[in-house]
Amino acid sequence: MSTPGRHAARLRTLRVPLIVPLVVMVTGSLIAAGCTTETSGVDSASSDAVPSSDTAEEPIESDPGTSDAPDTDTDTDTDTGTEPPTTEPVEPEQFGTLDWSDCDDAGNSAVALECATLQVPLDHADPDGAMIDIAVAKSAATGDRDERIGSLVFNPGGPGGSGVEALGFLPLTMSQDILERFDLVSFDPRGVGASTALACDNDLDDQVSLLADGDDAAWQQLVDDAAEQLATCDAETIALSEFVGTNNAARDMDLLREALGDEGLTYVGYSYGTRLGATYAELFPDNVRALVLDAAVKPIVDSAEINAEQAGGFDRALENFAAACDADSDCVLAELGPTLDVIDSLEAEIADVGQFATDDPDRTLSPGELSLGIAAALYSKESWPFLASALYTAETEQDGSLLQVLGDSLAGRQIEGTYDNSQVANGFITCADDPARPDTATQQQIADATGDSSIYFGEFLRASTGCLGIGPATDPITIGPAAGAAPIVVIGNTGDPATPYEWSVELAEALDSAVLYTVEAEGHTAYGSIECVGDDIDAYLIDLTVPAAGSSCSDNADADFFVPAGEGEIDQLLAFFDCAREEGADIPELSTADILADPTLDSVLAEVDLDSADVAVAFAACFDLLPSI
Repeated sequence: MSTPGRHAARLRTLRVPLIVPLVVMVTGSLIAAGCTTETSGVDSASSDAVPSSDTAEEPIESDPGTSDAPDTDTDTDTDTGTEPPTTEPVEPEQFGTLDWSDCDDAGNSAVALECATLQVPLDHADPDGAMIDIAVAKSAATGDRDERIGSLVFNPGGPGGSGVEALGFLPLTMSQDILERFDLVSFDPRGVGASTALACDNDLDDQVSLLADGDDAAWQQLVDDAAEQLATCDAETIALSEFVGTNNAARDMDLLREALGDEGLTYVGYSYGTRLGATYAELFPDNVRALVLDAAVKPIVDSAEINAEQAGGFDRALENFAAACDADSDCVLAELGPTLDVIDSLEAEIADVGQFATDDPDRTLSPGELSLGIAAALYSKESWPFLASALYTAETEQDGSLLQVLGDSLAGRQIEGTYDNSQVANGFITCADDPARPDTATQQQIADATGDSSIYFGEFLRASTGCLGIGPATDPITIGPAAGAAPIVVIGNTGDPATPYEWSVELAEALDSAVLYTVEAEGHTAYGSIECVGDDIDAYLIDLTVPAAGSSCSDNADADFFVPAGEGEIDQLLAFFDCAREEGADIPELSTADILADPTLDSVLAEVDLDSADVAVAFAACFDLLPSI
């Protein structure tokens, strides 16, 4: 969470795509190539995708059974004494309209999306002034119209994460009940992605730095680099940057609610999305129907304190990964020795040789990218086997390909080699929320303290230039109790690396009507990825049944983080492609890194003649090798 400089280390609070939806999306791509199957929660028998609605522009009728918040007998006061808004539609013409059409650059072969653009004021204090665009996407409800409740709005995290992009996989993580009862909606917040966006030079290839304690010369180089990079931002970006804070994003989200025709907002926010959701509840408490805040960010303004505490979360997650790997003979690192020792050895080796080769002849893995790849894989327990494999190949072959792909997923690198603007947006939004503007010397002390707070990522976190060079925050984030809001559910994972569990406890305590739902699990976020959470949260979103205070579930009791070689979902996908090649299909050889870098396989399948009889026969012959979801 630092200035948008090329060399600045930044661990985002972003919900990264999960392995299961990745497999479903790949399977969907293969379905489009001529196979037929059915994926969980997504009817692909006829359309290969979550279907669109032909009547999407019509207001959605409210479910009469969801108009009142249930009484809950809990120690936390979830009964606010107010009746939450129903989803009885308002006239969207009062507030702006959404003209839906098929998306050109969003969705995939497994999830079809509709897109629209919402115009909102650049400055909400001047509603008649300049306007900006907010890109919106929708996966229409699949159930009967009279059973639909309304819209379920998502934010995937960041700040800087694209909601439009995330909606390409989020439906694959939801239950059939949710898919039937809600239009799933997300948007790119102002400054992000396909909305009116912040634009600066953001080529991060080989530009992730580490900073040793006491290296003043290297620190000054980072400061100079940050200033140089900031100078690449165009004038429109500098003008926009004053208005990209979370308060304005929450105001935009209320205009989106109105344009969707929903009287009350039903919302799921992951990671940074909890910050956006909590701010919305404070600014618009009467407009809350149901909010799920999953993997909460600490409810304070001070980004330096947040960064320091986040460092401890990543340390704990790395130790949990190492302990699980050391205890499981199926972890590929078992033959090399204790996991933390392997990492120490790797860090020493890459520091000595300077870089590791990768599959891309134009790129190498730098020491900073090694740290970034490790941190990125800790976001999801499903990524742990890939992290183990990445560390194994790096240690035994000096091959950094898989570590680089893991890091690219967090940095926003696209398959064609460019970067999205998530890192640029992350810095500007963070600084718009935080009024602190320390001078260069003070920022170095803050970065040093953050680095000192981490056992394993100190040099990575020390290379943060904060908000140096960024203009003042004119509308710092609003954090308050959201008095009068309907009951809110805050979810926290005990093993979360990016947003430590304690932050969810703090947010639940800070919001008057919130209930904490504890999940004993590894990884970042829970709803849609951890099975034990689903029924309780579905009931809250659909029927407004608030979980009792102290509710919890466990994903760790029977967890098997590492499976035998060849039995993982990606292994099965690779076996399918190997089989298809042997059966005569003209398909390039693929690796785990290839699939993780391009989960939809669009770039691979673009080179395959899907109309070829040979391909159809080969896919049919090998179909049973595909993983079952």
